[in-house]
Amino acid sequence: MIVKHPDSDNALRSLWRLISSIRSRFSNCVHQQHDVIALLYISSLIISPRVVYNGNQLLEEIRNTVNMSPRNFVCLVRTTAPSKFPGRMRVLQNQAIDLLRDSCYTVVYHPSYEFLNHAKFAVYYQICYSENIVYHGKYYGSTNLTVAGLAYRRGTRIVGNYEEYTVAGLRPKFILSKGDEFYLNEALELIIHKASLYTDPNYLRKYLLSHLTYMERVLHHSRRVVSGTTLGELYCAYVDLMVAHNQTYALLDEVPGKKLTEELEIKLMRIKLPINTFELEMLMPVDEKHGEMLAKDLGLGYEDTRRLVKEHIDVVEKAYELIKDSYLVVLGEVKNYFDSKERKFIEFIESNNTHHKSSLAKAVEIARRRKKV
Repeated sequence: MIVKHPDSDNALRSLWRLISSIRSRFSNCVHQQHDVIALLYISSLIISPRVVYNGNQLLEEIRNTVNMSPRNFVCLVRTTAPSKFPGRMRVLQNQAIDLLRDSCYTVVYHPSYEFLNHAKFAVYYQICYSENIVYHGKYYGSTNLTVAGLAYRRGTRIVGNYEEYTVAGLRPKFILSKGDEFYLNEALELIIHKASLYTDPNYLRKYLLSHLTYMERVLHHSRRVVSGTTLGELYCAYVDLMVAHNQTYALLDEVPGKKLTEELEIKLMRIKLPINTFELEMLMPVDEKHGEMLAKDLGLGYEDTRRLVKEHIDVVEKAYELIKDSYLVVLGEVKNYFDSKERKFIEFIESNNTHHKSSLAKAVEIARRRKKV
């Protein structure tokens, strides 16, 4: 583990060196017309579009590397839905995703409906069948892809974060092991998910209906407990309703048809703005007993909590109707609502997704056959 002090940019230097070595190594295989498949899997809570090292933007370097040979390079970016953040934070998170979403698989709402993507890492595999060799590198730790997280702000006073990270530079290995299977398989599942949202109407419908069913379950339980129950159960219902509302914003950030989903997010905000994600994370109880303790810590009595549950039942009901009546009904015409980035992404997956899937599936099978080393 390496500590990144507030006045240091060692985390940014380490990550930049890894990305630069990836570009160099991949370029070598491409120019020699090797049979190669590369995977860069990046996860970050938040991403700034303007992280710069020696005058070069980190996201542009990633984008340029992909564009050397999109057929042979799988870029997967997993981060948080911009709508979960307030104000300018939302704007910058959205801009960062926009820089990548036409040539990378960007996932902001995982199919397992996670609450928040807190993981921060970059994992790279370059499998060259021409040379029978695998190049592997990784970076992980507490750092977000921001200036304060990776480096510091110069000025009258240096300002940066205290962080920790670990980096393993690009190294050759001659086999994929069982330990590699997890990342390769997760990447395969996520690129299938993202591509299917845009190319398989049945998958998109199933994905949407799954979220609506989840909202129905939360509403059914909340309507039952609001008529009379314990403080702890009321508090748990209150949190569940807030989570369902926030996750609906994330859903709209993930599904295709930006021209429509952006309009629906505005309508959803008129119903109720999303709760601060980090506040909501702290409000979550383990169970009803813990929920009662949290309610008392927050000074919430039985009637106060009951009133909050009633208010949020109304909020989630309206959000449910909005998705059902304004998005579900136009699923067959969702391509009419694509923005320019989405149209480019459709061209990208039509040209490359089949090869990406088969190549990663082959790598997963190779790793699966190996004993863990």
